[in-house]
Amino acid sequence: MLEHNPLAACARGERYETTAPDTLDLADRMGLAVNALTNVWYPPDERLALGFYVDFSRRPPVLFPSHVTDAYLNIPPKFIEALVLCRLASGSRYNIEVDREVLNAQLGFIGGDGLTYCPTDTLEQFTEQRPFSEVWAEGRLLLALSTLAQVDDDPRWIEIAKRKTDRLLALTRRKEGFRFLWKGRFRPGENPPADADEPSEALAGGSLADYDPVFSKIYSTGALGHGAGLLYRLTGYEPALELSEGLARWAMARIFTREDGRWNFYHFHHSLYALMAVCEYGVASGDRSALERVDACYRWARVMGDPLIGYFPECMPGSDLYLERRGNTVEACEVADMLFLALHLTRAGMGDYWDDVDRWIRNVHAESQMLDDGFVDSIPESYLASEPTARRYGDSRGVAARSVGSFWGWMSANDAFHLQKTEQGPKLENRSIMHCCTANGARALYYVWDAMLRQDSGETAVELLLNRASPWLDVDSYLPVEGKVVFHVKKTQGIKVRMPEWSDPGDVLATVGGQRVETSIEGRYVRVRGLSPNDKVTLTFPVPERVEHRVIGESAYKLTLRGSNVVSIDPKGNIYPLYTRCQPSGASIAKERFVPDVQRLVW
Repeated sequence: MLEHNPLAACARGERYETTAPDTLDLADRMGLAVNALTNVWYPPDERLALGFYVDFSRRPPVLFPSHVTDAYLNIPPKFIEALVLCRLASGSRYNIEVDREVLNAQLGFIGGDGLTYCPTDTLEQFTEQRPFSEVWAEGRLLLALSTLAQVDDDPRWIEIAKRKTDRLLALTRRKEGFRFLWKGRFRPGENPPADADEPSEALAGGSLADYDPVFSKIYSTGALGHGAGLLYRLTGYEPALELSEGLARWAMARIFTREDGRWNFYHFHHSLYALMAVCEYGVASGDRSALERVDACYRWARVMGDPLIGYFPECMPGSDLYLERRGNTVEACEVADMLFLALHLTRAGMGDYWDDVDRWIRNVHAESQMLDDGFVDSIPESYLASEPTARRYGDSRGVAARSVGSFWGWMSANDAFHLQKTEQGPKLENRSIMHCCTANGARALYYVWDAMLRQDSGETAVELLLNRASPWLDVDSYLPVEGKVVFHVKKTQGIKVRMPEWSDPGDVLATVGGQRVETSIEGRYVRVRGLSPNDKVTLTFPVPERVEHRVIGESAYKLTLRGSNVVSIDPKGNIYPLYTRCQPSGASIAKERFVPDVQRLVW
């Protein structure tokens, strides 16, 4: 068990008071996410179970677990990974003692074979046959362990990850150049039967990987392939690459088969997560053909939603469930996955997707985070459930405030909430937040924050015009209020700034210390050289405003945009209306900035 808190290292760094524009700051958003990430846990007598859903269709709102798998296996590792990333970027120490408690609980679930098994003596109203481990959870644990190992020098993280990898590799079987899992839930001591083959029918009493053969391939590949690939990139551990490659080739042989990128499966997020695993393998191994397949799939996926704002529906267009169930709603998970793919493919040289990232992080992804709880008391009574559902282990203690910083689960294009049509009139669904979105949404904030700046041979490349503190320079972005970005130089001899797609680099005016200076233009980049510490570089440029009429989630909307930002949407939402709360003022505000000691993680 842990005597120290590994996440304490994340909050070590330089802190200083300054003023900055009131515009989107991803570090601030990650600090807000820490509130949600640390306030979902049940007490020690329930072994730090995780409350998965929040129900706002009743007063007061209720937090409750979905089932044993999400309470102990699938979701806690996602929260651990997200907590490391969010604390590292924001420097937040809020509720930091919770992190060690959660880690100790998770360490206590590890079996003799290295896999993590749900406890048998808790949440007794859930009647699943226990104990069992879950393939998806094991993959998320590999990611969490690999992330922890980069901020804490305790050797156990890599030791545990290698043990898990060895056991998981032994649970796979070879076939036709790939590796497969015959199911996704395992009992202690269980091994593949001699006649194990790819899933071909539903299995009773299993997981998502066991009730549908196609889902099994998607589900088993996703987290496990991603986690194994990251572990290999971090350590060079060959069994991890073998596992990552085997699962990636399974996905390419059975799901992502077409060179034009099209695939056929109804769930967008789980499909994208399997694609992320193939991408991670391609990056880890340098397999160009795998990355080309991922790139084709990414480009097809972009047009399956609305690529202008980053609206990607839970159910794929063309599937039976697209309109029948939730076709016109979006999970935060989908846009988070697409951000991951855009960043990895761009860094791998497969394409230039910075403008996708810029549009999506500013619009649907920024809007998908719950920023306040003031809306709760103003929800019309008529929208609340006539007969609220009884919730096992329901927790109503300050749930709205504890949920601030979460990411929404079922948004329409203009509102965080989805209204059901019932005989009693429009009603809120009995689930509004599912915390898989909170973890995925939070870690995507880190990916963008980390990738937007890089240092190369004394020059700092700035890929996105967002607020950011760093050892090399600080960025103050006034977008979209005005076309002005200020760079406070610390340790860089020059800056190379990528201008967004709606701008003309030739229109950029640059000053240093208030004096006009010459720039050089290379494609979309504006360069300013010959800089010294304490220089203040200001770039100014026009910001166009335009109106777009779009059909999003099968509904028509009028969008007004300034630059990349949607500044208004018509019709407006009426419960938690989007594009209202996080409209920036551009005014200078006092704030603390944080530059972590640990500068860059492998992700």
